[in-house]
Amino acid sequence: MDPLQYHEMLDEEVAPAVSLLVSMRNSENTIVQRISCLLDIQYARYEVIIINDESEDGTMSRLHHRLIVIDKEYGGRMDSLNAGLNISQYPYIASVGPWTVLERDALVKIMKPVMDALPGEEVVACSGRVDLIPPRNTDHTDLTDNSTRLMGSTLYVMQTIEYVRAFLIGGVGLVRYNINVLLFTAQVFGVFKKNRVMEVGGYKRNDQVAHMELVMRLQKHMKRTRERGRIIYIPDPICRVEVPGTWRQLRTQRTRWYMQLASSLWAQRSMIFNPAYGWMGMVSIPYFILIELLGPVMELGAILLFISGIGLQLVDINLCIILALLLTLYGSMLSAGMVMFEVWCSRKAYTSTEVTRLLLYACSETFWFRPLNNIFRMFGILQAVGLRKEKEKEIRNGLG
Repeated sequence: MDPLQYHEMLDEEVAPAVSLLVSMRNSENTIVQRISCLLDIQYARYEVIIINDESEDGTMSRLHHRLIVIDKEYGGRMDSLNAGLNISQYPYIASVGPWTVLERDALVKIMKPVMDALPGEEVVACSGRVDLIPPRNTDHTDLTDNSTRLMGSTLYVMQTIEYVRAFLIGGVGLVRYNINVLLFTAQVFGVFKKNRVMEVGGYKRNDQVAHMELVMRLQKHMKRTRERGRIIYIPDPICRVEVPGTWRQLRTQRTRWYMQLASSLWAQRSMIFNPAYGWMGMVSIPYFILIELLGPVMELGAILLFISGIGLQLVDINLCIILALLLTLYGSMLSAGMVMFEVWCSRKAYTSTEVTRLLLYACSETFWFRPLNNIFRMFGILQAVGLRKEKEKEIRNGLG
């Protein structure tokens, strides 16, 4: 049977219905734009459920018709998503992050694998690639404006390079080639089968990497029940998200990410190198432990060991310098290669100025941005083991 075409997804009798869950708190300046974008999505059947998490501004007064609204006491984003999950009426639910702008065809793209599933197959989760929005200088900036892509700050360009590499390696490498995990699912947007989410207990209240943790629980549940559940990654962009605009915001975001990553992996430690959980236990979780979690520790440790060895005259300085330069060159070439692959494969029209800037910044990443980012990650790991206290503070920008 030929794969379904996108236009068939607009047929109300064919397309699976979706409930969009949107948690909001103190969002009066952007809520109208966000809701307008959601109501303008190109799809046959979907509902928009707004969960007002005890806003202290005029958020509630700016809501309008065609919405299902929950006004609740403050409980955090995960508590809000669970409230929306409980009243949603459709078989698939999709949580939309606080700084996420969905493309008009996002649901068409993300639900197509559900329609393409073979008899006996079940798609339990699906997500796709995320594009970035430069940080806004004001709450009144047009969220739908995508005209300025790479003319922003150095921090924005570096994050663009970082996300390109992450989605190419993680998205294509870990999922597209039959390693069925989707551990990297972006917090900003993801679709899940409602009944499966309910079976594993919904969202965990204090989790900031909810999709990652939820996917691990779903995989664990499907293996235990011996049911055929697939998790799909779509390489096409399905949404855009605003990224941190200051180094302080980036530090807070990455620290929290890695604290929650470490906590989630520890909670699912019984799956590590456990063949009973297939690719998830044997490849995906070990990959995230060795590369994502312990990678910063090993990189920073190697730098400290190198400096100590030179100071104590225990190593051959010339040999160490050559090795350090080779590793740095390898990292720079890897980033530059990923950028060129993105430019070549992307449907966007990059200008020569943008390509040049991306390549120059990619080549410099290993020298300064990556070590600094590793320090932020270390703060998160220290928080996870209780050696550093986390400050309770909402993040204005970015994926956190």
